[in-house]
Amino acid sequence: MTTEDFLVKDYELKIRYLSDHFSRMWNRFNYFVAIESALISGKFVLGNGKLTQGVALVGAVLALVWYVMGAEDRYLVLVYRKQVEDAGMLIERSIWKDMSTSYHYVGEIEDTSKHLPQHVSGWRLKAMSTTKLAALIPLLLTLTWIGVLIRELW
Repeated sequence: MTTEDFLVKDYELKIRYLSDHFSRMWNRFNYFVAIESALISGKFVLGNGKLTQGVALVGAVLALVWYVMGAEDRYLVLVYRKQVEDAGMLIERSIWKDMSTSYHYVGEIEDTSKHLPQHVSGWRLKAMSTTKLAALIPLLLTLTWIGVLIRELW
């Protein structure tokens, strides 16, 4: 096996691991969305339309667990993306020793997106990427549930 063959295989494995992590991450996200939706809608559809302290406490705990998992997932995405970037750069240096070619590794967004126009139907804000939202949405929901709990206690 040549160095280039090893680097390409390593790159492919890292991309697959990142891709598999995205699948696991969004499956977890969807599970928590379904659980939280059922908790909220079940109370309003089947209950008297009033949130109790018990429901708010369960919602807050679930949302907090969701946030922790989402933040961990986001961190792992950053780690795996960095590994893909490093592997891609090693391939670039191995193949194009004179650096005459501009190579964009899988997941490289910033340089590539500079040349793409943003429209109403397709845009990106770095501060609000979908992988960040996997942690921010449950954090906001946790704070909302805590607000409901505080309101119910007073």
